[in-house]
Amino acid sequence: MNRQVRCGTIRAYLLFPATTTKMTAFKFVLGLAAAFQLVSVVLALRLNAIYRRRFAWLFISGAAVLMLVGMFASMWRVWDMAPTVENHPAIWAECLATLMMAILFFAGIATIEPIFKENEEARKSAEHENERLSAAVQHTLEEMILARQIQQNFLPKKPPEAEGYDVAAISLPAEWTSGDYFDFHETDDGKLIAVIADVSGHGVGPALLMSSARSYFREIVQHYEQPGEILSRWNKVISSEIKFGDFITAWVAVIDLEKHVLTFAGAGHNAWLVSRDGAVQDLEGVGPPLGVVGDFEFTCSAEVPLQPGQILLMATDGIPETENLAGQQWGNERMLSIIHARRGQPAERIVADMVDAVSGFAPDTPRRDDVTAIVVKVA
Repeated sequence: MNRQVRCGTIRAYLLFPATTTKMTAFKFVLGLAAAFQLVSVVLALRLNAIYRRRFAWLFISGAAVLMLVGMFASMWRVWDMAPTVENHPAIWAECLATLMMAILFFAGIATIEPIFKENEEARKSAEHENERLSAAVQHTLEEMILARQIQQNFLPKKPPEAEGYDVAAISLPAEWTSGDYFDFHETDDGKLIAVIADVSGHGVGPALLMSSARSYFREIVQHYEQPGEILSRWNKVISSEIKFGDFITAWVAVIDLEKHVLTFAGAGHNAWLVSRDGAVQDLEGVGPPLGVVGDFEFTCSAEVPLQPGQILLMATDGIPETENLAGQQWGNERMLSIIHARRGQPAERIVADMVDAVSGFAPDTPRRDDVTAIVVKVA
């Protein structure tokens, strides 16, 4: 039977040479398509090996392999076809479409490789840049931590111990470094000088300015005890170095520990004296911030008698101006009410409770300004 089929096929080829030519051309087209598809599979598998993290290549490679299998199956089927089938237009359309599909797939694989290569190079470059930036950030973080430690060392490690007075202070930066400053100085004739200051803004720049201001203040109080004169001389030296638009608010108190009287001077800053019964005396300075008017002469207040149970509060605006999510400020009233309510506690506890109350008022709001306060409790 098979011999008869083969003989019939041979007779068909001999009797119909044009059909035989068509069959050969048909097989040539399919073979060419298979060749393009085979090369496409090789390219796809190669790219899949290079870009293993690109899961899309798994699907592309799989599709290429399946297309190649389908194409060989079609060739196998065509090889056993009768020659007369080659005259069918649909078969030729399928054959040519298969060839074009193989060519287009090959062209797509060949042209997409440079894009993936560029993407891979960009990815490696981004990874390298991220590593470099991470190292830079880590280095900057370490420097900022060091800067914070250095600045904290500039502040008094503990408040002065003055007979008849309980003194405490705290300073919390809004960022790594602070533009706030407080300090104490005890004179040989029994006076306690306390200062609180606030550079405009916060961060590294104000912190550097405050470091310079601290050095000048410590030098000035070695020679002058009167609050107005301290501010006047401090203002002159600051004005010669500060840039336009920057300024420092400050408030200086001088407490005569023997006479129990207070004198003060302010540069755009004020303080409060809270009595045992809750009455509040606003100790407002009358001068502009330091660095605004270089030749301004600050004046000293009259003597303010200090009574047992009174509490002197010196604070920067980072405390009363703390805002919650609703945009409400904590305000002076809440601040002073905490001071009065905690009047029976030690000064250190009063300061801590005040900071806790501020944090509780705006628990979900990042600190926008430095927080600094001094509490002097008269025994």
